[in-house]
Amino acid sequence: MPDLSTLILTDLKTGIARITINRPEKRNAMTLSMWQYLGDLFIAFDSNPKVRVIILAGAGDKCFCAGNDISEFSKLRSTPSQIEKYDKTTEITYAAIRATSKPVIARIEGSCVGGGLELTQLCDIQVASNSSNFTVPPAKLGLGYKLNDTVLLVKNVGLKFTKEMLLTGRAYSANDALRWGLVNQVVPSEELDSVVACYATEIAANAPLSVKAGKLIAIEAAKDINHRDVAFCQTLVDACNASYDINEGRLAFTEKRHPNFQGK
Repeated sequence: MPDLSTLILTDLKTGIARITINRPEKRNAMTLSMWQYLGDLFIAFDSNPKVRVIILAGAGDKCFCAGNDISEFSKLRSTPSQIEKYDKTTEITYAAIRATSKPVIARIEGSCVGGGLELTQLCDIQVASNSSNFTVPPAKLGLGYKLNDTVLLVKNVGLKFTKEMLLTGRAYSANDALRWGLVNQVVPSEELDSVVACYATEIAANAPLSVKAGKLIAIEAAKDINHRDVAFCQTLVDACNASYDINEGRLAFTEKRHPNFQGK
C-alpha cells in the first residue's frame, strides 16, 4: 500500500496549515484509505493550537479532485455491505471537515468532480481559477447520489441548480459556479495562489477565538430557529469577551500597531 503521507501532503507555517491531495496522475481521485486519512488530518489540525486556518488543494493544474477512485469500486464497493462501509468512511471524513472550528479555504484549479466538489462545499471559503470546471456525474455513471450529498448541494446552490447539475451531469464553468454560489471568488490562474494566501494570512492574523466564534455562530445562524444552540453561541461570545486577546486588540488599536493575538 502506498504511503498515505505521500498521497496527501501536509504543511504548517505561521499558523497556516495546507493539505494537498497528491495524485495528479489519477486526477487526484480519492481511494478509501485516503478518505480515512484525510478525516484524521482534519481532526488533528483542529486540535492543534498552532493551526489558525487550513487550505485544501489538489496537486497540479488539471484537477482539484475527481472524487472517488472508481477503479477500486469492483473490489471495495460492489456489495451492499461494502457500499455501507465505504459510505460510512466518507461520511466520517465529511463530518470531521464540517466539525472543524478552524476556517478552511478550498484552492480550486482544474476539474472539480463529484466528491471533489463536495469537499469544496464543506470548506468555508472557495477560491477558483478561471480555468476550473464543476461536475456532479452520477447520471453519467449509473450511480445514485446520496441524500446527504444532495442536501449539501441544495444548501449551496438551491434546488433549481441542483436539479440541473444532477440531471445533466454537465461540466459547468467557474463563472457558472460563481453565479450559483459554489465559490466565493474566481481569479486568473496566475493569481490563484496569491489570492488564497491573502485570505489565509488575513484570517491567521485575526483573534483565533473571534474567528472560531464567527464561523461556528454563523453555522448556527443558518439553522432553523428551533434548532439553534443559543447557549453554545453565547459561550463562544463570552470566551471572546473574557480573553487576553480582547485586551490586546484594544491596546494595539490605541497604540496604532498590529495586534499579537494569542488565542487565549
